Amino acid sequence: MEKEINIVAPEGYEIDKENSTFECIKFKPIQKKRWRDNEDVKIKGYIINLASAINVLAGFNTPDNYHIFATEKQAKSALAMARISQIMANDERFGGVVTDEEWVSPTHYGKYTICRNGNDFYCGFGYTAYHFLAFHTADQRELFLQENEDLVRDFLMI
Repeated sequence: MEKEINIVAPEGYEIDKENSTFECIKFKPIQKKRWRDNEDVKIKGYIINLASAINVLAGFNTPDNYHIFATEKQAKSALAMARISQIMANDERFGGVVTDEEWVSPTHYGKYTICRNGNDFYCGFGYTAYHFLAFHTADQRELFLQENEDLVRDFLMI
């Protein structure tokens, strides 16, 4: 005569099949999958296409869609960041990009920064607290802001 026993795991646990035997059933906590690792969920948002235009796109949460921003404002910020990085690297009037060495060494001169404060930007000064919009002199920062305020506002999502 055959007998069958059904084992129900306590809430929040599952049967540990690797460490269980017929005589001893072991349980392990259910590993919750992080949202970012769940490839079954659909995402939608905005991308920057090859012509630097922002388009709507939807797909699954898979590596080929990691370039989808949740909001149009975030996509505009990323596009502005790319444009600003090219200006900083190639227009010598702005002194070049502040290097990693300059950020980590407190012996380097201070940096003149542009940051977001509420719904506006402000000009700051610091030594080691990283800011993307950073310059070697106040004059470089002021000229950059004068010529590129629209990009600064897009980057800072103002």
